[in-house]
Amino acid sequence: MKRYGYVRVSTDHQSTDAQLLTLRNEGLADDQIIQDVISGGVPALMRPGMSYLLDIIKEGDHLIADKLDRLGRDTVDIIGLIRILNKRHVNLRILNIGVETNTPNGRLFLTILAGFAEFEREIIRERTLAGLAAAREAGKQLGRKPKLNLKQKTHALELARSGMSNRKIANILDVSASTIQRLTMTKLPHKLPL
Repeated sequence: MKRYGYVRVSTDHQSTDAQLLTLRNEGLADDQIIQDVISGGVPALMRPGMSYLLDIIKEGDHLIADKLDRLGRDTVDIIGLIRILNKRHVNLRILNIGVETNTPNGRLFLTILAGFAEFEREIIRERTLAGLAAAREAGKQLGRKPKLNLKQKTHALELARSGMSNRKIANILDVSASTIQRLTMTKLPHKLPL
């Protein structure tokens, strides 16, 4: 059984001193503490330090963090990380709230956290759908701006009907061959209005 600490700050301008002191007071040596200097908005699995930690941590090991928000800002991401640790039978200890995932209280905390994560996902989904509906109602074009205007589409279709390959048409119009393929496979009128 090994013990590891995890420390994270968002920028180089922030100090890790307080977190390091807390973990050292828990008996962790500097070589047991993994650090990340990256935003908490970046998913845990994409952070270099956390990714390394997940590569080396084994069943029965302990991971200690000063605060829950050091693991991430997004509840869904945090619960995903905790689930990974639980599957590997790694105990997570969050010092400022006194939670350990291998205790009944810790498991209750995880259940509550999972509920909040689900609630957060639903709220985000509802807001996204409401925003899309409002944008459609306001007559806004959703999605990316089309690569080709109507004149270019008409020209591409004429070239395709003449037997030119999608790749050649794509080179002429400076787009990908898949853009031309999608255009030629779409049911469009024989000639697009200009």
